[in-house]
Amino acid sequence: LTAIRFIERIREWLALTAKGKLHQQDQPLEPLLLESAGTIVIPYDIFSCTDARTPKLLAIKGINRGDYRTFLIAEREGIESFQSEQLAFVATAFVGTPQQHGIFHRQPKNLCELHQFLGIETNLLSELRERLKIWQNKRYILSAKLALIIALPKKREESSGLETKEYWAFISTKTLKDIGEEIGIWNNVDGIIGTLILVNEEMQGQKIDIIPLRTMFYLTRDSAAALAGLPKVDRIKITAIGLGALGSQVFINLIRMGYGTWSIIDEDHLLPHNLSRHSLDGFAVGFPKTDVLAYVANNIIDGEIIATPIVANVLNPREEKQKVNEALTDTEVILDVSTSVAVERYLARDIESCARRISLFLNPSGSDVVMLAEDRNREASLDYLEMQYYRHLINTTGFEHHLVQNGNSIRYSNSCRDISSTISQEYVALHAAICSRALRNVLSEENCSIKIWQAEPRNLAVHCSEVNAFKMLEYKIQDWKLCTDQWFIDKIYDARKAKLPRETGGVLVGSFDMQRKIVYVVDAVSSPPDSVEWKNSYIRGCHGLRKRLSEIKKLTAGMLEYVGEWHSHPEGSDCSLSPDDEKVFAWLAENMIAEGLPALILIVGDDYQWHLKDK
Repeated sequence: LTAIRFIERIREWLALTAKGKLHQQDQPLEPLLLESAGTIVIPYDIFSCTDARTPKLLAIKGINRGDYRTFLIAEREGIESFQSEQLAFVATAFVGTPQQHGIFHRQPKNLCELHQFLGIETNLLSELRERLKIWQNKRYILSAKLALIIALPKKREESSGLETKEYWAFISTKTLKDIGEEIGIWNNVDGIIGTLILVNEEMQGQKIDIIPLRTMFYLTRDSAAALAGLPKVDRIKITAIGLGALGSQVFINLIRMGYGTWSIIDEDHLLPHNLSRHSLDGFAVGFPKTDVLAYVANNIIDGEIIATPIVANVLNPREEKQKVNEALTDTEVILDVSTSVAVERYLARDIESCARRISLFLNPSGSDVVMLAEDRNREASLDYLEMQYYRHLINTTGFEHHLVQNGNSIRYSNSCRDISSTISQEYVALHAAICSRALRNVLSEENCSIKIWQAEPRNLAVHCSEVNAFKMLEYKIQDWKLCTDQWFIDKIYDARKAKLPRETGGVLVGSFDMQRKIVYVVDAVSSPPDSVEWKNSYIRGCHGLRKRLSEIKKLTAGMLEYVGEWHSHPEGSDCSLSPDDEKVFAWLAENMIAEGLPALILIVGDDYQWHLKDK
């Protein structure tokens, strides 16, 4: 910008102003006032009731920022500060007469000038007189100074409708006692107030100097969502279980976006070592995590309760059982961030609720994070998504160390259970951000989802693996439920087809839930090379089988194991047990039942059939 260009810009500005064309139609409206001596933060709903018969009254506290600028915070009536005898300021709100933008007004210097600026329709003095009469009995506020918070409706043209509002605050330099006297409604004699029978209309507050402040609203759901770039506010009901390192940070991330209406369940209290990765600060040490997190959340978002705490163990809630049950049933989403298989299975299987279940958890080193999300119709339940996640680990390269314990832990107190893992806060913060976005995304979709994010240790570059998730197929066999999916069935059929007309087979890989009598079958190990495969007979070999099963157990941290046998029958044959199959089944039952497990055989022909024997 040269000197000549600068002068030309000024000339152009003046020329457009003279023609009334300086302000374009797509530009925001100009402010009505300009100067301010500081800032005041106000509740979003302060203008919801401005009737003098039921005026809102706010307490104001000051923040000493170490500079000459005033910074005040207005709080609703009823809080503890209203009972203080040292209350310095109180505030009330008015709405001004609509005005056309484009003219900068002289800043009102006293109450009388503010009354004139707001216009006849507002009649500030008349309304203020009525309010002071109502507040006269609240003697604890009469020594406080008054802040007038003003909404100024604006329109683009004189004939156009209202387009926006401008908000200002004006702090009086004198107390309510003085203001009442200077606007002619009472006399103050030696500190004793005497109400006048007739209002002295000539007293219009000329001696009540006022100081202008710019206003800011508390953060609300709407403003939080807008600042986060969300197209709309989503109040979806979420019940979250487990508010540890990952859970607390995901929760706070979403709260800061105004997302969700939350019930949070956790029985733990915050301990000093938690501060290395938890979203809470040192002031919360010793308090229940959920209580403090809910307090923080409800102070981030103004005007409504966004989070309700429940201090309880979800598996054994004791006196909080009713609250826990209501939170789990009267919700749209059950979010498990407990990092507990027992909790996840309980939420998936033992809760009568239409809510969609979602689980988020870190791997032992913290480098990876996993999301398991049910579909809306719960055709793939959380426990079976867990099994498909394990299947991905054993069939995909790059996950050899995913569930390996890093071997590093720290004892934070004397008990044998006082052990904490070593995970970088950098990992937790990174994955909490990923999970926050992933949760919002998956809740906007219908289908189930399994995703794994892996962070590269050196530069934290993240790779996302999306697992193809399948709906669960469930079969009732005696007292047991058998859970599998089409991926597994297709694999078995493909293996049989590849060996026809000979028989083939292998072993079944899955997991047992003995508490609920569920057997999960998610994969199969193909026929070992030393197996005997004939047209009408199959004898499974064992070469390399023990090694592969050991690898599977290691890759899944013991969650997948051998659960039974499978073999095929020739084309045209049924899938019932042959005499030889009966002998194998008896041998299998003897060995499995000795360990307290059921014996399981799958026979695959043109169709397939499960055979299970329990003790």
